[in-house]
Amino acid sequence: MSLQYLEEWEVVHDEAVWQLAWTRHGVVAARASGELDVIDVSDAQIRQKNHDVHDIGVVSLSCSANEALLLTNSMDGRVALWQWDERHTLQVIAQTPSVRGQVVDGEPVHAEAWTTTLHPDGALFAAAGEGASVVLYSAAPESFGQALERLPMEGVDAGTYALTLEFNREGELLAMGTNTGSVYVWDMTSRTLLLSISEHAEPVRTLSFAAPHTSFADHLFIGSDDRTTTVHDVQAIRRQFHGHAITALQGHKGWILDVQAGGDGRIVATWYVDDTHTSSSDATVRLWDLGASPVACVSSITLGRPVWCVAWCPKEAPTSQAPEISTRLLAPGTRFVASGDDGVVRLYRNAGANST
Repeated sequence: MSLQYLEEWEVVHDEAVWQLAWTRHGVVAARASGELDVIDVSDAQIRQKNHDVHDIGVVSLSCSANEALLLTNSMDGRVALWQWDERHTLQVIAQTPSVRGQVVDGEPVHAEAWTTTLHPDGALFAAAGEGASVVLYSAAPESFGQALERLPMEGVDAGTYALTLEFNREGELLAMGTNTGSVYVWDMTSRTLLLSISEHAEPVRTLSFAAPHTSFADHLFIGSDDRTTTVHDVQAIRRQFHGHAITALQGHKGWILDVQAGGDGRIVATWYVDDTHTSSSDATVRLWDLGASPVACVSSITLGRPVWCVAWCPKEAPTSQAPEISTRLLAPGTRFVASGDDGVVRLYRNAGANST
């Protein structure tokens, strides 16, 4: 099996993009300046610019399961909650300049929020930073940012800090990647630490869960600076059997900056910047077929610019035939957007897929 992806369009902007989310309302691009843009996929235009909330780069962007809410946080620790209105416009409905200083379980929160993630039901969010202590906060607008509880932690080395947080799509599990390479997974029902995964010796900057109710739903993907992405069995983690990798995606020539599964989870995109040559700034996306035996890279796209984020098309998205919200299902996993240092958001589609 071989796949070819073609660039369909690009949206030009001069501010670097650090985070992307593709929702049924449009593509959301979070920039190094703190600006949050909404891009209309049907005409490749920026429909909305938001620059009144964050004054510095947005480092986390997450959505509720119904895509009604978005959560952002910036380098200065500010966390904001956004909601889509009936015109598919983003409106900020709550924010806090800092979560630091609150007392939880008798101890103050010492760290700013370096990474956050919104629970799929939109009721709370998790945040972590220096010390890798994960605290849960209210996401209700009337009590937004109020500390609720601290998740249990053990075996954390001095100097450890959080780099990424991610809930699975059902909200039953929460995973955290750290600068030491360790990944921690909690059961959100019992609020217990299930296990720690120590497959990587270098920082884990990205992790993601496959979508539920698909052929490849029970996978956790972990990308590391050791140039390897490991794939883990979520059922084995839930039952505390083990956290060992069931397969590894290797052959990258730089840090793994993003890993996302498209569609039914069979095709996985890994993104890295080539650091094998000091003069090189090429970024490469590799697409992997988890259904192949053995697992194989089925496509590779190299770009002459650093790229930091990628987002797959969801099951339902705007099209040129339906400029608002399409009721026709597009084949998920056929299109994705990517962006990075040059600020340009590019859409790629499978050469065998209909561009409309």
